[in-house]
Amino acid sequence: MKIQEFVIEPRYKKENGLYILDINSIKIPFEVKDISVVNIPPKQFGGNHKHPRQEAFVGIGEELELIWMDGNKRMTKKMNPEGKNILFVIPSDLGHAVVNNSNSQFGILLEYASDSQKDVQICQML
Repeated sequence: MKIQEFVIEPRYKKENGLYILDINSIKIPFEVKDISVVNIPPKQFGGNHKHPRQEAFVGIGEELELIWMDGNKRMTKKMNPEGKNILFVIPSDLGHAVVNNSNSQFGILLEYASDSQKDVQICQML
């Protein structure tokens, strides 16, 4: 199974790094029924599981990393490469996790989902 990636441009960006994402205008390729904001503390993770619902993530934090399984192969991808915001679309029943590798900074995950969280199965990726 493949993860889809889409670059998201900020509505507004200053030279000092401040930017505004219009989270209501992000195009999600499925019907969204649940939206969450997840705080991932330094050296912690969210997920490490799979479930029937689809999810789409926007990670905000220099050290956030998405991990997923492609068959038997563990894949990793930075969520903010070179300061870009990326929408990652996670298919149903794909093992995944988001890890905050920072020693001192929290990471924020915008999470859009096709359904409520249910039938979760723990994965052994981490």
